[in-house]
Amino acid sequence: MFFKGEVPFVRLLFPLIIGILVAYTFSDPFIYSLWFILFFIIFGSYLVLLIVYKKHKLYRRGWLFGMLIHFYLAILAYGLTVHFSGRFDPSHFSGLKSKSLFVKIISEPKLSSGIVRFESEVIAVYSDKFIQNSRGKLLIALRMDTLKVINLNYGDIFLIPAKYEEVESSYNPGEFDYKSYLKDKQIYFQIFLQADQVKNILRNAGNPIISFALSLRQDLVKKFYRYIPDQEASSLASTLILGYRADLNKDLIEAYSKTGTMHILSVSGMHVGIVFLVLSFLLKPMNRTRKLILIRAIIIITLIWFYSLLTGFSPSVCRSALMLSFVVLGKAMNKNQNTYNLIAISAFFLLLYDPYYLFDVGFQLSYLAVTGLVYFHPIIYNAFYIKNKLLDHVWSYCALSIAAQLATFPLSLYYFHQFPMYFLISNLLIVLPVAVIMYAGIAFSIIPYPLIIHPLGKFLNWLINFTNGILYKIEQLPFSAMEGIWISNFEYWLISSLVISFVFWHSYRNKISVWLAIFICFILAGSFSLKSIQNFKRQELIFFSLRKNTAIAYLHQGRSIIITDIKPSDKLFNYSIKPSISSRGINESIVLDPEQQFSGINYWSDSDFMQFGNFRILRWRNEFNNLLLNRRIEVDMLLLSKGAAQELQYIKERVDFKTVIIDSSNPEYKIKAWLREAKNLDISCISLKKYPAYIVKL
Repeated sequence: MFFKGEVPFVRLLFPLIIGILVAYTFSDPFIYSLWFILFFIIFGSYLVLLIVYKKHKLYRRGWLFGMLIHFYLAILAYGLTVHFSGRFDPSHFSGLKSKSLFVKIISEPKLSSGIVRFESEVIAVYSDKFIQNSRGKLLIALRMDTLKVINLNYGDIFLIPAKYEEVESSYNPGEFDYKSYLKDKQIYFQIFLQADQVKNILRNAGNPIISFALSLRQDLVKKFYRYIPDQEASSLASTLILGYRADLNKDLIEAYSKTGTMHILSVSGMHVGIVFLVLSFLLKPMNRTRKLILIRAIIIITLIWFYSLLTGFSPSVCRSALMLSFVVLGKAMNKNQNTYNLIAISAFFLLLYDPYYLFDVGFQLSYLAVTGLVYFHPIIYNAFYIKNKLLDHVWSYCALSIAAQLATFPLSLYYFHQFPMYFLISNLLIVLPVAVIMYAGIAFSIIPYPLIIHPLGKFLNWLINFTNGILYKIEQLPFSAMEGIWISNFEYWLISSLVISFVFWHSYRNKISVWLAIFICFILAGSFSLKSIQNFKRQELIFFSLRKNTAIAYLHQGRSIIITDIKPSDKLFNYSIKPSISSRGINESIVLDPEQQFSGINYWSDSDFMQFGNFRILRWRNEFNNLLLNRRIEVDMLLLSKGAAQELQYIKERVDFKTVIIDSSNPEYKIKAWLREAKNLDISCISLKKYPAYIVKL
């Protein structure tokens, strides 16, 4: 493998990551108040050791220096992480009294369905004619008004009312945790505004380089839309070449996701790598003397960062460009530089710059993929010897795809809950078209002559549609993707340990690694089997927490019935309802309208009553006012949906029930009135609006 002296930054990366994780998980105001003191105590101890180094022959105890450096880095990482979070900063805007906020746009505004969303930094608060400097990020959603047009750009400063709210948690099981996602970007609050609530203060006050890069990318996006006639093709060109993803349609994203080519839509390592390959080929004649090799490296790095400029300095591109810059420069200065160490250097400095990169999915997948390529590709490629040069190149690319997938699939399963079965075929068929699209697209971006870019735009239009057509066909093949794979944290670490045990076995031929792998396989098999049994035995009702709709899921013996007024093709269904069912190991569902009569799978319903096994629910309607006057019925639960208007006292005189559920289809004032009345009548009452989903075990 390699000696530990070859990879100092790999070793230094571990205490840095540990410090970040400790701060992320166990941050405390008291500990944070002491970290500065601890930081200088360890730094002072290191200086003392240096002073007495020769006198006390401390070179015999080198581990002392190593231990101090590791502690030093861990404490440094802890302090940086807590500082970046802003949670204990007295100048954070959430801890200051304010009527208005001065905010600066720090991300590119994205328009969708008439609403512009962007991240902002609160630079000052205003209260009673007093302005105070502050810090902290705020997510802003601004509804655009056709009568009042507002131009929003990176770096603009606005005055807005201080009517922000804390970002809501996910309310339904399996639902994407948007609050946690924003927390990893140090955003804890959001605000929804109308156009007339925003007052412009200053234009273009951001970083001039980033401002120029974003402006350049916007101009290039407009150029793509002008010369590439097909909407889907121009959207993909903007995404694939420039990293602008605002206009991609859902079907296209799903096709790329299910075929294992989603990385193509994330402008990052692969795209920077394609640029690097063509530059390396063109500058190959310079690969002679040491001086020319260094000049060649500088040219390559400069042009890679120029490509990053074209993408608006997209974070994923900058990350990949930095990683590749270290590798290119390191290899140019010393051919024997360890690649793992060069990769670790880029990760080390990125985490010092922003510790929260560690929790970015793109960061995790990017470094896993690159490390996997470096380690697994030679092993897989050398497994077969192919004389034919063309077939050998094909096999080499197949080995690259397998290596990247092997390194990233545990994390991909954990985050995305699916595995593309035809990833090898998909990547093999589109690698050449994508490379041509990249090269033609970059040429299209920098060539100013309409005489050339007109035919080039038509060529890109045809090639992109051809590439999309291939992926749509593969997506429609049977078993194109294994979906609904939900693994726990424990199972993720088991699968990762299985991959790591293979690495140790291959590197050291250690029998312990083989036995460990067998043991892990048994544990995994047991975990999956236990989960399958639990899912089959599970019988429960899920009352979903939605904004305006009704949704109930009945889970019985590995199948489910979903009663909802939301169509299965609706975005809300796939965002809030489907993950809850899928995370419980259920892929077979019947979707019914609340008014629909149905009998089957231990369930019966008409428009008013629902019976799940022996559990009965009554949906109250205003028409029941006279119908139930002379009759008293018994149910387990009363469901108040849209249209119910009676007071609980009136209903209680006619119906025996144990619990009341108020779903989200009711207006806010009605919900509050029912909750107050239920409290006075000592009735168990649950509101689903802005509260977690209610689950009943049957």
